[in-house]
Formats: sequence, structure tokens, C-alpha cells
Amino acid sequence: MDRIDSATIKRLSREVGFDICGIAAPQLLPDDGERLRRWLEKGYHGEMEYLARDPERRSDPKLLMPEVRSIIVLGLNYFQENTEGRPPEGHGRVSRYARGRDYHKVIEKLSKQLIGRIAEIGQEDDVSLRWFVDYGPILERAYAERAGLGFIGKNSMLINRKYGSWLFLAEILTSLELEPDDPDSIDHGSCANCSLCIDSCPTGAIVAEKTVDSSKCLSYLTIERPGEIIDESARQMGRNVFGCDICQEVCPLNRKAIVTEHKDLLPVSGVGEFVDAREIVAMTTREQVLELTAGTPLTRPKLEGLRRNAEIVLENERRGSYGEE
Repeated sequence: MDRIDSATIKRLSREVGFDICGIAAPQLLPDDGERLRRWLEKGYHGEMEYLARDPERRSDPKLLMPEVRSIIVLGLNYFQENTEGRPPEGHGRVSRYARGRDYHKVIEKLSKQLIGRIAEIGQEDDVSLRWFVDYGPILERAYAERAGLGFIGKNSMLINRKYGSWLFLAEILTSLELEPDDPDSIDHGSCANCSLCIDSCPTGAIVAEKTVDSSKCLSYLTIERPGEIIDESARQMGRNVFGCDICQEVCPLNRKAIVTEHKDLLPVSGVGEFVDAREIVAMTTREQVLELTAGTPLTRPKLEGLRRNAEIVLENERRGSYGEE
């Protein structure tokens, strides 16, 4: 049977559709684990309690798979251009990552294809392969950095020299012994003295370099937070009905971003760049909201959260509060 090495894994990842691939050793990351612990203690995770469950697993892959010998880290470019100017009357803008199909479903499909291709080549029968995307308990950006896929910028995003920060990440933990990449062998650039992301965040959510207080972040508020959004934060939403791209849009390292080739991630495959806030406010049943959002990330806040966001967008439009658009 053929032996699978790192070069083979990277070739197969490209063939199934991933844009980038790197290999990291499954090392314990005590410093990153400690930073996560302090972040949780400060309450920066907001009401996302799942992040606080067994946090030690996130920095120790062996707690997820005792037999792990390598981590295959994968990236998928999702960048797409915005329509210039303000949204149409009565509409709110959707963050770039959420305009097409739910990326979890897209990545699951590609990851399973990659695992299948690895199995086809004929590795030993007892090889273990377990895949994760961002809802899995692993510090994916930290391992992506160690796999040579980029560096973590001041806005806490992984930044790649080709795709910038417009990347979905996924990981496959495996018992295969693969040669890890050298993160110092590729120059992905640096933030240097730039602080545009920090300065441009309308809610001041980037409280320190590489540290985001999620409870202030517009993406968290419009997607994860249950209940009311207070007046000041509501005004700062502008016409953003779901998510926020500001800290990425101002980043100089994103100026040469490449439009994704993945049709599933484009507006044609989902809700699009704009949604009609008036239509959402008029919805009264789960079935109505699913007719609009099924198969997309916009199912996350459910009817109550989506209606709340739409009401805020319409109020901001009425009083001319457009946020950072």
C-alpha cells in the first residue's frame, strides 16, 4: 500500500476544494491555554457558555484523540465584494461569511471527501481521522499559525499572505505521522504599527492586541446574544442585520483579497448580501424564518434574534444612523 506523506495530504486537499493546507504537530499549547483561561475569567465570551466547558481540551489535542500524531489544518477562502453604498431602503446587510450556504455544511462535505481520498490511497487499516470546524473544542487559529498558514493579527483573526483573513478553518486530527510545516518558513506579513482594526471597531470590542471582548462585538450581538441589544450598541449596528466585517475591511493586508471560487459560499446559494428587514419584522412563525434562512448561518439567532436585528436596522435607517458603512 502507498504511504501518505504531507505533500500527498496537501495535494488531496486541493483536489477536493480546500484553498490552503498545512500540518502542525499535536503539541500542548500551555501559553495559549492560559490566555484562553484569562479570557474566560474576564467574561469576554459573553453568554457563549459552551466555550467555557472543559477549556483545557482546546489546547491539548491528545484530550480529543489520544492517538493523534498530526493535525491537518485546512482553509477555505470566502471573500466576496460588497455592493458600494448603503443597502437598499428597508434592507440590512449580511456579513460576507453568511451570504451563501452554511459554511459548516460546506466544510463537512469537503472534509469527508478528503478523509475518503486518504482512505482510498490505502493507509493502514487502523488509521484514525477526526475532523473539526469552529464549533469543535480546539484552538484552531493557534494551530493554523503553527501549521504555517498565517499569523494571528491584532483583531485576533488568522491572516494569510494570499487570502488575508477571509478564511474558514477546519482541522483533521489523525494518527498518521506527518512532517509538520515550519511556520517561520513563510512570510505572511505582520500588523507592525497598524491599529486600524482596533481604532475602527465601533463598539471598542478589540480591547487589546489579539483580544476581543465578544460581549461588545457586533457579530456576537447580532448572532449569539439572546435578548435585548442596548441603545448605544444598537445604533452602532448601523444597517448590519447579521454579523460585522469592519475590522477585516479596514485591514491593509486584506486589500488584495481574492474573490472566492466556491459557489456555495456566494450570495446566489443563500440569502444574499441584503435581506429585507421589513419582511423579517413581519414574520411570526419559525416556518416563515426557515423559508428565508434554511441551510444558511442566519438560522443561528432564530426568529426572535433576527426580528430584533431587523427592527434595529429599520430604526437606524429612520434616524439616519448608518454605523461604519
